[in-house]
Amino acid sequence: MRAFGTATVAVILWLAVALGIDRWLLAPYCATCASALALELKVRLPAAELTYPPVSVLVLIVLPMLVLALFLVPWRYLRSASAWREAFVHWCQPWFWLLVAVALTVAGESLYIAVKDQLPKALTAVVDKFSITVTLSVLKDYKPLSLTASLSGILGFVLGACLFLAKGVKDVLKLPST
Repeated sequence: MRAFGTATVAVILWLAVALGIDRWLLAPYCATCASALALELKVRLPAAELTYPPVSVLVLIVLPMLVLALFLVPWRYLRSASAWREAFVHWCQPWFWLLVAVALTVAGESLYIAVKDQLPKALTAVVDKFSITVTLSVLKDYKPLSLTASLSGILGFVLGACLFLAKGVKDVLKLPST
């Protein structure tokens, strides 16, 4: 459980660092790069709305994946095909588990939409008070993709995020588990 907590802290710190890099380094020097492809996250709860402002996908996802690729290069066994294969498999794990998180969110919301009419109105009213919205924007004005999910989608997202942390971050970085 301690390694899971370490992976969680690492991801939360990266979200903060990515926001800082995007706002103070990338945006002032290359505004087009910062706004070329941005990801925004909004979580609406009955008591509050949490917003993670639009951050460049270059900083949020591509940069850590490039660093991970350099970290996973088998420097001691550069000619070993099996070492390269293992490194590639480890590098693909975070991508896979991110896709699983998105798929679980969509599946949870799809299931809710399919059975919404059969559920009691009081339950649907409570479920609809919660939502998560992920928006992908291109050059700030064009938003080709926006996903919104209610409580069932949030539960799928949380499950996917836990799998991403446990399998995509902890296992790849080989954090010790105690």
